[in-house]
Amino acid sequence: MANNPEIDTKTLNNDVSDGSELIPADVAARREREGTQEEKRKEIKQQDDISTDGYTVDQEGLINNYPVTPPMTAATYPTPKEQYAYIILGGLAATFVISLICIAFSVS
Repeated sequence: MANNPEIDTKTLNNDVSDGSELIPADVAARREREGTQEEKRKEIKQQDDISTDGYTVDQEGLINNYPVTPPMTAATYPTPKEQYAYIILGGLAATFVISLICIAFSVS
């Protein structure tokens, strides 16, 4: 009907909707609160991508978590005093485990 040049558009029945004028109720409030898409795109281009937080939040408020690799530090070799402390602690731990095993066998 719209392609027919003989029909005047003012006399068409405007009671029938094709749905193109329907807008969700919260669109005006969201535009006022968040701004338009063009404004968001400009803001995104201006902001640097900060990915050290471990998450991002999209425009709907959904959180997307992702792992963050911590900065790597070089390990230092233990000093002779620390080596001696490790040997003593290891010996005490081995003695404790062996005594627990002996107690378990003697009870059963």
